[in-house]
Amino acid sequence: MGKFKLKLSFVIVSMTIIVVLATTSVSIWSSYQNFNDILMHNKIAVRENYVKEISAITKIYVQEKFQEPDMDKAIEPYMEQVADKLLDEMSIPFSAFIKSITVPLLILFITVMAFAVWIALKIVQPLKKISTDFEEGEAVRELEDINDWYDEAHSLKNVIQNMITCSESKISDLTNQLNLDSLTGIPNRRGMDQILNELILNRVPHSIVLIDLDDFKSINDTYGHTIGDEVLKAFANHMQVNIDKRGMCFRYGGEEFMVILPSTTIDVAIELAENLRIKQALLDTACGRPVTLSAGVTAFAANIKTSNQLITIADQALYKAKQSGRNCTCVINECSEKIIK
Repeated sequence: MGKFKLKLSFVIVSMTIIVVLATTSVSIWSSYQNFNDILMHNKIAVRENYVKEISAITKIYVQEKFQEPDMDKAIEPYMEQVADKLLDEMSIPFSAFIKSITVPLLILFITVMAFAVWIALKIVQPLKKISTDFEEGEAVRELEDINDWYDEAHSLKNVIQNMITCSESKISDLTNQLNLDSLTGIPNRRGMDQILNELILNRVPHSIVLIDLDDFKSINDTYGHTIGDEVLKAFANHMQVNIDKRGMCFRYGGEEFMVILPSTTIDVAIELAENLRIKQALLDTACGRPVTLSAGVTAFAANIKTSNQLITIADQALYKAKQSGRNCTCVINECSEKIIK
């Protein structure tokens, strides 16, 4: 069972509700606490003023009563003055109320904004990482390290991973189609040129064997191209089995093939070519008659600069083998030349 992933819409709505509820609750509680503190301070101040005013009025009233004992002095006017003053002092100024709640609300606002920025960064981070890795062509395994903690990022990562895997597979298939011969399934001349150029560029000692199936045109003319194709496929398989891991086999074109033998001396190359030639002459074929081959063998030398130079020498050797009656091997190595039958 796959790991549970949160929906981004669910995350955003849930966080919004939580933030609104938390903000509202904290604001109400903070306002209540501040307002209650204001009332308490105001109550204490009013009480102190009340005591002071009553004491002062009482003192004044007693003094006047002693000075004029015959006068009937009523205390009600004095008490009305005290009551009016106390009522004025009990009203809470709006500026005081605003001042008392501004700081808590400001702190709360900064906290909420910081939390919102943190959530936004957490949401953007996997998307940014996916985008960066995709633009830089990172491998699929690099995308696996991305923390796709919500469903949308997880789905996007999976789509990109599948797309990269599919693209790599298609590229691999196209590369094989470009470098492999469609009939025989062995590498074609494009792959051959790449290998030869690398060997010559790096000055790696090697030998090559250029092979041509003898009188192949008559097979096509007599038995048809379908039989001719079967002969070519059978020879390609026979060649690969005999060369094995000692070299690389290529279809040069038509009925011509090439074997590249890295780090191999010309004597070993001659031995392999002769072994292949002798076995090929004894094989049963799709056309029902023996199909022989001629081979031209040469080796890399210090004066060789390009693959075309080396192929030209091998082609000259193959031509001389054909001129010598076919079903033989001709070797051209620097200044020496010999025919092997």
